[in-house]
Amino acid sequence: MSTITKATAAALGAGALVLTACGGSSDDAGGDGPIGISVHMIGYGTAPPDDDIIKTELDKALDIDIELTVAADEEEYYNQLATSLAGGDAPDLFVVNRAHLSQYVSQGLVLDLSDRLDDLADYKNLLGDDDKLRAGTIDDKLYALPKRLNYEYNSYWIRKDWLDNLGLEMPETVDDFFAVAQAFTEQDPDGNGQDDTYGLTGATNNALWNPLWAAFGAAPVGATGGGTFYVEDGQVVNSYDDPDLADALTYFNSLVAAGYVDPDYATNQNLQDHERAMQGVAGILTTDWPHMTKPEFVDQYKDVQPDAEWVQLGPLSGPAGPGAFPVEGYARTMYAVPSTLSDDDAKLSKIVELVNYLSGDEGNRLASYGIEGEHYTMSGDEVTLTERGKTEGEYFWLYLIPGRDDGEYLPVKFADQAAEIEFAANQAPLTMLGSLVTPPEGYNSADASTFASEQIARFISGELPMSEYSDFLATLKNDFGYQAYIDSGIEQLEALGVAE
Repeated sequence: MSTITKATAAALGAGALVLTACGGSSDDAGGDGPIGISVHMIGYGTAPPDDDIIKTELDKALDIDIELTVAADEEEYYNQLATSLAGGDAPDLFVVNRAHLSQYVSQGLVLDLSDRLDDLADYKNLLGDDDKLRAGTIDDKLYALPKRLNYEYNSYWIRKDWLDNLGLEMPETVDDFFAVAQAFTEQDPDGNGQDDTYGLTGATNNALWNPLWAAFGAAPVGATGGGTFYVEDGQVVNSYDDPDLADALTYFNSLVAAGYVDPDYATNQNLQDHERAMQGVAGILTTDWPHMTKPEFVDQYKDVQPDAEWVQLGPLSGPAGPGAFPVEGYARTMYAVPSTLSDDDAKLSKIVELVNYLSGDEGNRLASYGIEGEHYTMSGDEVTLTERGKTEGEYFWLYLIPGRDDGEYLPVKFADQAAEIEFAANQAPLTMLGSLVTPPEGYNSADASTFASEQIARFISGELPMSEYSDFLATLKNDFGYQAYIDSGIEQLEALGVAE
């Protein structure tokens, strides 16, 4: 039995966690033992324990020795991946996004997997739509396997008890929404006699506005600085070029200028807007169903606001028609294989077998729920978690390399939240295509994003009048190269056939 050395662990950097792997890969030495498969990914703080039961089961089922390396930090992950790829010592299967994939393809560092698709029937079945393979396709060749998209978790949430206290109906249009925000701010909805509430709260990620863009015929800008691409009237459009964008920004500014938005929305980070709402500061926010329905979070806000009744609110309709919630149409997370394995058919076959197994019923249930009989039981096709299954397995998802069907998984894992899960998932989608676009050479996305996000925030706050929007757009396009990004993005998306 061998383990990863301290020197190897140190080389991966402080942001990475290296897990012990049982046994050297005897296939590399020409033996007949299990084939070693190294998998590198980003876990965002999640990591398997030393006693990794999923690894044990996979090794046994597939006669492999899987070695999982999980990085906590995305930047550190890609730095180390670039080093290993350049050095010819890349992992056998590793996470990429489209921008990095495009770079690696141009350098000849990743393998064309097109001829392996026929052996990936279970994977394609789980993916559900061959169209989703576009995310990993460059120049009509498949270089990475996209994960199945998860359900949308986020939506507007609103204080129904405040609506009831003020005799208001659930808002359905942007005009209704404005009136409710005004009432929540001015009419003492919590009845404490204090002028201490606002209509809505948010954070610097601008998710606050997500359910509203489509009501004005627009799509998000400014959340991370960039606009997004989408199809409108059969044409690929970038949101910064959409003439309806000004109407959306004007509406957002009207809410802020009237004082109906928590003034801390511009500086709140991460979950600070959630904390503010749970303390009774505001009656509307955009957040995910876990933070509003899991018992530990419900208990927190009930301790502070015992009468609070939070319910989901769908996207509002507006001048452009019915509302929609912005969702990414293609996977940002994919798995690629290094070109150094081009002649190692035995290992490639095992990688395909691993992906296929994790896509099929048995393997996907293993990586979703754990071990049958210990973490879950089966009655026909119905999965029921055991008490152990309800409390263990926070790391299992790391092994869901091909993804999962949230329609099957979430109601099992979170049975008490089934209604809220369905609500968030079934919102009418505004499909965004930004994950398919690779920035052109020379485009500095960091600088452009910083400038754009700062200026959009100033338009919403009213610091900049909308009359200066055309000047802002000209500067973004010309001085920061955004026009080249738009042109390249449209060309790429049309080549992928997304507007067909």
